[in-house]
Parts: sequence; C-alpha cells; structure tokens
Amino acid sequence: MKATDFNFAKDLQFDLATGMTTFKDSRLVIFDANAIGLLRQNLIKELGMSKARELFLKFGYQHGYSDFMQMKINYQFETEMDLLASGPVIHTWEGIVQATPNELRFNRATGEFYFTGVWTNSYEAEQHLTFNEISREPVCWTLMGYASGWCTAFFGSKLIAVEPVCVGKGDDHCEWKIQPPSAWGDEARPYIEALKQF
Repeated sequence: MKATDFNFAKDLQFDLATGMTTFKDSRLVIFDANAIGLLRQNLIKELGMSKARELFLKFGYQHGYSDFMQMKINYQFETEMDLLASGPVIHTWEGIVQATPNELRFNRATGEFYFTGVWTNSYEAEQHLTFNEISREPVCWTLMGYASGWCTAFFGSKLIAVEPVCVGKGDDHCEWKIQPPSAWGDEARPYIEALKQF
C-alpha cells in the first residue's frame, strides 16, 4: 500500500460498551485542542518555558514512536519511502497539523538522513498564540517531538526535528527539518538535550 492509501477512519473502533476508542493495538483518547492548550499554558506558568518545552517534546516523541510501530506492524507498505511518508499522513489524520513533505533522502549505511516539509494549521502554534505573544523560538514542541520519534523509529538511530519556520514566531506557516544530532548546530541543542534519554 502507498502512504496516501492510509485511511485512519476505517481502522478506528469506537466501543460504547467499554468506553474505549482504539486504533489497532492502541487505545486512543480524544481531547479538545483548547483543553490541551490550557494544560500547556499552565505548565509554562508553573514550570517555565524551558521545562514545559522539554515535557511536550518528550510527549510528542513517544506519540510519534508509538504511531510508527503501529503502522509498521499492522500495514504492508510498497516501499520504505511509503512507510516513512505515512508519518505525515497519520499526523494529518489525527487533526494535529496538515503535514506536507518536501525533500527526503536517507542512507542507513552512511547514516545520512534529511527530511523537510511544511506544517499547516498547527494546533500547537494556534494554542500558543492564544495565550502568548509572538515567540523568538519555535513553539510546536509536540510536533517536533512527534517527527523526531517517528523518524528515529523508522531509521533505527536518533534523529532530531527542528522547526526553522513557525507561525508562533510570526511566520505565515511552519516548516520542519529532520537530521541526525551531529548534523545540527546550536539551534538544536535544547531539543537534543530534551530527548537524550530516548
């Protein structure tokens, strides 16, 4: 199957008798984006921006890693490229962001990995700006964590997603770039540090 053939709605199961919504082997919970935004803002107020960012990066990483494993185990994709590209597809289906890949190249033998794309309608940038002014740094922490986790699970070694363009910084859209930690400079240090335990 191709990445674009994936239809999340077909594999969601809503069980009113048990109160459980599932996708294959994973239980899902559905929350209002405004509730997540308020939780995010409360954590920023209580813990500070740096610690809140770290927590949401880790949360996103686990989400992306888990989604990848579900896709790998439960679907047969025509190519490795389709398996990798199904990440942006499921991220879009989940209502988190509309993800559009741009450039992708990878080579496991040499350790090269480079993946870029555009995020449109990020719920996280939207929520950040509801409570805060324009930021000097990217604010789509769960999205960066998700992309890092998904691509790390795919590639088999640590990859870090950074958002060089972000609506939360006043840009008109968001963009991602994913590379190995060694390919990044100082701009990726907070994200590398936050995810070093994985």
